[in-house]
Amino acid sequence: MTDLSGSDFVPYFQDVHGYPPFPWQERLTAEVLETGKWPKVIDLPTGTGKTAVLDTAIFSLAVRPEIFPRRVVFVIDRRIIVDQVYKRALCIQKRIAMAPTEVLRKIQGRLGAVGESRPLGVVALRGGIPIDNEWTHRPDLPWVVVSTVDQFGSRLLFRGYGVSRRMRPVHAGLAGNDCLVVLDEVHLSKPFSQTLTAVKGLDRGRLPTRFHVVEMSATPANEEARRFELEDTDLEGSDELRRRVIAPKVAEVRAVPGKTKPPHVSIPTQVMRVLAKELPEAVRSVGIVVNRVRTARDIYRTLIEAGFNVHLVTGRMRPIDRAKVLGAFADAVDPDRTDEDEDLTVVVATQAIEVGADFSFDALITECAPIDSLRQRFGRLDRRGTFSDRSGAPARAWILGVPATLNPRKPDPIYGEALLATWDEINRRVGASSDGLLDIGPLALSSFPGDAAAPRPDAPLLLRTHLEALVQTNPEPIVQPSVDWLLHGIEEVREPDMSLVWRWDDSADVLRLVPPRPAEYLQIPISAARAWLATGVETDVADMDMPAHDAALAVPHNSEKQLYTCWAGQGDGVKKIPLGDIKAGDVIVVSPERGGIRGGTWDPSSNETVEDVGDTAQFHHGTRATLRLDHRILRTAIRPPAPADETGEDTPRRDRIEQWLHEADDLPIWTREIVDRLGRFRIRTLSTNGGNDTDYYTLIEPAVAPETFDGSDLAASFTGAGTTLRCHLDGVGDRAAESARLLGFPKEIQDDLRLAGRLHDIGKVDLRFQKGLVGGDDVGLAMLDEPLAKSYPGRSRRWPYPRGMRHEIASVAMALSNPDILIGACDRDLVLHLISTHHGHSRPLPPIIDDPDPQRLQFTHDEHPMEATSDLVESSIAPDMAERFWNLIERYGYYGLAWLETVLRLADHRQSAEECTRVKEG
Repeated sequence: MTDLSGSDFVPYFQDVHGYPPFPWQERLTAEVLETGKWPKVIDLPTGTGKTAVLDTAIFSLAVRPEIFPRRVVFVIDRRIIVDQVYKRALCIQKRIAMAPTEVLRKIQGRLGAVGESRPLGVVALRGGIPIDNEWTHRPDLPWVVVSTVDQFGSRLLFRGYGVSRRMRPVHAGLAGNDCLVVLDEVHLSKPFSQTLTAVKGLDRGRLPTRFHVVEMSATPANEEARRFELEDTDLEGSDELRRRVIAPKVAEVRAVPGKTKPPHVSIPTQVMRVLAKELPEAVRSVGIVVNRVRTARDIYRTLIEAGFNVHLVTGRMRPIDRAKVLGAFADAVDPDRTDEDEDLTVVVATQAIEVGADFSFDALITECAPIDSLRQRFGRLDRRGTFSDRSGAPARAWILGVPATLNPRKPDPIYGEALLATWDEINRRVGASSDGLLDIGPLALSSFPGDAAAPRPDAPLLLRTHLEALVQTNPEPIVQPSVDWLLHGIEEVREPDMSLVWRWDDSADVLRLVPPRPAEYLQIPISAARAWLATGVETDVADMDMPAHDAALAVPHNSEKQLYTCWAGQGDGVKKIPLGDIKAGDVIVVSPERGGIRGGTWDPSSNETVEDVGDTAQFHHGTRATLRLDHRILRTAIRPPAPADETGEDTPRRDRIEQWLHEADDLPIWTREIVDRLGRFRIRTLSTNGGNDTDYYTLIEPAVAPETFDGSDLAASFTGAGTTLRCHLDGVGDRAAESARLLGFPKEIQDDLRLAGRLHDIGKVDLRFQKGLVGGDDVGLAMLDEPLAKSYPGRSRRWPYPRGMRHEIASVAMALSNPDILIGACDRDLVLHLISTHHGHSRPLPPIIDDPDPQRLQFTHDEHPMEATSDLVESSIAPDMAERFWNLIERYGYYGLAWLETVLRLADHRQSAEECTRVKEG
């Protein structure tokens, strides 16, 4: 393997970013490589380049892959707008892929050898980023994952939000093993930090897990852990770092008139006053940060009417809409910009930009917030110290206190008593100053009273009994711990989020064909969704955790009669649920005619028709392009061809569609790239709820989407690959063993995974299953030379196999039918368990049903015959599987067992995808 050492870090950093690292970044990398461990806490001021921790993580993995985790997970408790971590990761990924220098070629070779594939993947688990789920396709590849607490935490706890029950063990296996988890701004996520510590302490099996947790913040919560901090020599060794740390910043503290006026009424007037009369002449960009989405919306509307160049960004936006907004002003607030615009740029935002947003404003107006939030907001003011250098004066800010939220008898519903404590302390400091201004420089806002920080509830103590309930993913136990409490604490009722998706057609067929993607999700608290869906009422919404609205949480009278479309994931499809059944992580599909979005952000008062961005989301998701020829979406002057036109029409539908695509010169701009990518598209007719007259065509890119292999028999077996069973079994076994080798598993584990892969699908020999794979054709079934694993191309999905029957349970029965089959297994129970769980069932109880027409199943494996019945209700197989599950938990740990399942299941998915690819390329 190519030589690489710690001395290569500086040239690596220079080659990637074009400038040398700060002294503290060199010092951290040297310490991590020398000790083989990460510090528990990285305590650095805002603006000192903390995201360079990512460079250290990737470089350390390349130097010592046997020690350091291959997944670097940055967890940030905000709905991040555009964060340094993700942008930096993409930059590193691009430079390593290009490898224009000797050091980067070394890095590329070392990372490529870790997983024998591309050197580095980058993904964000917050929606809207290409290939959101691709990180789950290979367990052995290096990845940078940027995530919210909810997205990563729910996966870690076997209850992944938006993840089907069948796939939850896979996501948990990936999240709980081989990860360096960096909790950015850990003061915002104290409960999850506690849960992570507990998970780490409770789950230690016999596998190499390589699981590390690092807390990173300017205000860390763990005061006793080993800390990495800025030293005087770091400032002495870098003029740039010193300028950032000592950059002068001051704030005027102002009480807003109007004792009872809510923030959305009183703040816009004060903002107008500052912008019109008080801005220094040199200011070219202003950030306005408030505590509620409604306040931000009303300020935005006021400034638009006044003629300002203003942009609105909140965490309550669809990622597709957010990307458009960001593109409009990103250059004006780039902290490294060199050319200043002549016009003033104003950005109105919520807490969403407090963490991770690499914006730099010349001036800042902020609603009063707890001191830890204010520190983050002031970190977006003159971020590099360049404005004060250019203007010769400190960067200025205004802190606005709203009396209605500073009432000691009625604490603020978002920040509680911390808001008033902060307000009192900053006024005390202003009163003691000589100029009536507050010093808000990076090192100034220290020694505040403890009650001035936003309250952070504790998580419940995570016990073995909790994990024992959570690992039961399918079926789930009736009683189980609250995942929300484990992520966000239990001192108060918190508002969990759900997601809204706007689609013209919510039928099951179209949602399976054009599934909702994170890029089109708008996340809001459940109570806000219930209030809007039932009555159109607006409730307070912030971009952070806040107490639930009791009135809104109550389900409105007669609301149970109205059912809403809930997208449950590729594996589980669509279900109709009443308002009261909406839970955390649910995705509810609503009609664009309901409104709910204005200016790109959540606005329940808006009746404007919302754009259906489903096809754009498919395109940006990165797996398969689609284009629905639904006139309500495209709105072209010439209506697109439709199934209703076929009567009496001689021209083939493909020719009519291609002619229309050529002639429709008013297609929306977003369709152009989609049409180019579709190529020789497939055509599907979709039936809507409006009858035949509203049916429409959907054009589909002729490619296999990896997420198709989601654990369901139909999706995984009806691929058109025509693969024989033996070929598929051998391929899965070899892939699983190879992944295990790359992950550093012991040789006996590699062999057991290979054996499980070679046996996992033998239950498919049931003639009813085989008949389904040949399209229900008796003649085709009789002509089979050997059993199939995948359907023949173009065969219809006729399914004579009994509904609810699981072929993997039959596979276990077959493997048990001859003692010689498992004689070579190191851990016989593990092999049987991996077979039974390869579609996400049997954790811990297998679904076994009465067989109305029992079959004798026969197959030969390595010259050893197997034979079993398909009627397993009266057998001991179910209690044996449950006992086997708990025994293996004791042996390998909660996450170790999920890790082994993950390796086999992803090998199965990859083998299936490659079989399809070979057929299509052939």
